[in-house]
Amino acid sequence: MPDNNNDNDDALSPLPTPEQQLLQSSLATAAIYNDSESEHAPLLPLPDDTTFASPLERRQTCPAPEESGSRIAVTVARYVTPILGACLAASCLAIGVYILYILCHIPSIILAVRGSEPELINASLIDMSDESIVISACLRFPHWGSRPALVSYANATVFHDGDAVGWLRIDDLVVANSQTNLSIQEVFHISDQHALERLASDVAVSRRVAVSIRATVDLSGFGQYLPVISVRHSLDVALPPPPAIQLVAVDGLKGPIPDATQGGVTVRATILTTLPPGFTANIDALRFDVGYNGVSIASADIGPVSIAATGAAAIPASVNIKQIAGQQHEDALADMVRNIAAGKGAELSISGAPSTDYQTAPSWLRRALFNVVVPFNASLAQLPLGQLPSIGAFVNDIVVNRLYAFWSAEDSFNPRASLAGHALVSLPNPTDADITLDVESLVGRLELLDESLRVFAVVDTTTAPILVSQTAPSAFNVSCDFDNLGLGVISGREQEFTHTMKKALVDRHLTVGVNGSLNISFITSIGRLRVDMLHIFTHIDYQLESSSLSAQVSDDALDVDYVGASSPRQRNLEPNKVPEIRVSRIRITNTTKYLVAAEIGLDIDNPLSYGVYMSDLALMIRYSGLHIATVGVKELSLECGLNNATVYVDFHNHPNDPRQQMLFLEASSGKRVDIELVGFPNCTSIAPLEASLRHFSQRITIDPSRVDNRRNGPVSVKLPRVLREAVFHIFGMSAEATVVNPVSGADIWLQSIEAIGYYKGDIPLGSLQYNFVSDSTGNGFLVPFNRAVTTPRLPITANETSIGWDVVRKAIGGTLGVDVFTNLQVLVGNAPLNLTVLGRGAPVKVRF
Repeated sequence: MPDNNNDNDDALSPLPTPEQQLLQSSLATAAIYNDSESEHAPLLPLPDDTTFASPLERRQTCPAPEESGSRIAVTVARYVTPILGACLAASCLAIGVYILYILCHIPSIILAVRGSEPELINASLIDMSDESIVISACLRFPHWGSRPALVSYANATVFHDGDAVGWLRIDDLVVANSQTNLSIQEVFHISDQHALERLASDVAVSRRVAVSIRATVDLSGFGQYLPVISVRHSLDVALPPPPAIQLVAVDGLKGPIPDATQGGVTVRATILTTLPPGFTANIDALRFDVGYNGVSIASADIGPVSIAATGAAAIPASVNIKQIAGQQHEDALADMVRNIAAGKGAELSISGAPSTDYQTAPSWLRRALFNVVVPFNASLAQLPLGQLPSIGAFVNDIVVNRLYAFWSAEDSFNPRASLAGHALVSLPNPTDADITLDVESLVGRLELLDESLRVFAVVDTTTAPILVSQTAPSAFNVSCDFDNLGLGVISGREQEFTHTMKKALVDRHLTVGVNGSLNISFITSIGRLRVDMLHIFTHIDYQLESSSLSAQVSDDALDVDYVGASSPRQRNLEPNKVPEIRVSRIRITNTTKYLVAAEIGLDIDNPLSYGVYMSDLALMIRYSGLHIATVGVKELSLECGLNNATVYVDFHNHPNDPRQQMLFLEASSGKRVDIELVGFPNCTSIAPLEASLRHFSQRITIDPSRVDNRRNGPVSVKLPRVLREAVFHIFGMSAEATVVNPVSGADIWLQSIEAIGYYKGDIPLGSLQYNFVSDSTGNGFLVPFNRAVTTPRLPITANETSIGWDVVRKAIGGTLGVDVFTNLQVLVGNAPLNLTVLGRGAPVKVRF
């Protein structure tokens, strides 16, 4: 039973593995061998002659081959395992020491990584091609420690969306310290042009760089036995805003001129810009398409660009405006013009031209730019207008056959203006443009806006167009034919109209908004262009600074002789011809002690192309605060040619006020006279004008020396001659004068005279004092209307200086120019006048 149980236990035990069977077999063999040796071992050692046993004996005594294998296995099991253990321990020790060696260098590597953030001193883009991009840079590592480092080589491959874009290898990169600049020049080898094209397009559109970099770096520069490591890094960063580009100037602007190669017209220029310094580049010429509303309207060639280290760049550029091709193209241009004129700007789209259109740049760059569309808002504010001449330089000659303004009391809120004729406008051509620009028609409607931008008046125009034709590259003939240009005040807005006029006349501050639309049809070098409903809006805010009549004409004004005048060269007029006013009659209608009312008839020869009609208007004239006169007109009608007008004057007499005497003295001596024109209630029957002039006050300066000067004066005024002749008699020491009275309607009496004569203003000749009343039975010496009379001989008191006598003696038989300071007491009707005048250079005949 026990044996059976043991057999069952053996049967149930698991079978040994082959390795266990081999080990059991080896152990069993070794045990049998040891037992056999112990059983047959001699008690004494064998003698030495056993070595000389016969071969048969030796064969009988040698173990069998199975016994030799078992012996070798036992030997291996006894000695190899410890040896392997020793080798494994030595290997682990070496690996641990190497790891410890690496760990000892980790701090220096970490410090190097932390201090490896470079500072870019300058960079250069040297070359771009289909195979590579060559760049150079100067770097500094400001956070680097004192220990230098050497990177034997670093090889980096750039991936975008899983595709290898290109690779870059840097050899022997040495970083000495934080103060040493590191200059590198490397080549980025392009592996896949299409991958680089997609990367460039994505960066341009999203302004983000999303790439992955796989690099191998040799760390032996940090330690002799450090390994080569592999690094993977993903980069997804937003690009900084583009640097500010300062437009310095546009140089060499030429055109637009017809382009025989591309069609349309082309403008060429060199753009001088300034970029932030420290970056240089050489970029090949690029071509872009400019579109608007899905229509390609122009192409632009930019470059080649060379950027200097200072940031200065001179960029050649040319823009080709394409020929108008179809209605869609014309509509796009018309809409763009409307938006720019309205101040909204034009939303242009700029993209690279197709890569097959030009070959000056690498193919991957051309394809990438073609896939990028950049919006751009174009407005007038972005144009380089600083070098354009002033408006006065544009207009050289304007000839208007008829310009007529009409404002009557019957139609008080609707002043009318008519314009007929033509104008020649010469435009400068500094860019050598050679284009066709004919304006077929221009019809518009304008509105006037108040300060709250509300419409208060409408400028009505007829449908008669303004025709413009180009006679030369820089000359345009503008012809217009308007028969009735009107200004209509909107019902209920008369107060706003009056307020605007009052502010302009009283405060000399014109503020008005002009809003409207124009319909223009052009014939241009790129085809016919019609722009309908061209909205225009401008705000006029102008301070009227002129304070004198003579200030209205300046040397740098338009080439005309008076404001509103036409060019004499175009009308075949005499050079410097100005309006000529002749006083045809002076008639006194009423006189009191303090008032002289008169009517002055004027003959006006108007060579200018303007006219005016006004039903009535009157203004007060003040001098130094003294009310001198009130001057007015009734039914004033002035056209080009000969005209007759009547001016009504109420002279307010202040016989004892020295300001009145000073006025006559300054006016007679040729000095400038400052007077003030003042409005007053009921100064006109034109309602809005009357409301505007109630508080009107305008100071003007009159220069009497230019009143009768056909060459230098703004107007020539011819006054009737009063003094016909003055004679000085030496033997009688007396003087007499022949005078003619041009004033009718009232008697004029000379009552007394006091006078002193000077030669050249400072050499006294003599004086006289005479009372006409005491020697007459009436009011003095009567000067009848329009008849020459000679005064009695008036005694002269000669000056005792020899200089004065020498002057008089030399003038005997001739005429001497005498400056006469005179005080006259004159009775005009019932008004006594005290006149103090200074006549300069009065011709006096000297007789014995």
